[in-house]
Amino acid sequence: MVEAIRTAEKALGKVSYEVMEHEASSHVFRRSLFVVKDVKAGDTFTEDNIRSIRPGYGLPCRYISEFLGRKATCHIPKGAPLTWDMVG
Repeated sequence: MVEAIRTAEKALGKVSYEVMEHEASSHVFRRSLFVVKDVKAGDTFTEDNIRSIRPGYGLPCRYISEFLGRKATCHIPKGAPLTWDMVG
């Protein structure tokens, strides 16, 4: 039984969340964070003005909770991909 478990563990392999070399070219097709309404400097980021959309030129979607409720450091036009220097 132990041998069967070890065989099953080997068959599962390792989990890796890093971008592999063959995945790099498809990175642009992933979702990322974009501004969907004009945001003025000092405005608060909400679910109404930022959204997860394609292409993947913005920050990964996993960072949306770090933007919600925080204020913009500059004017951000509609359609701009989010970057870290836009949040205060």
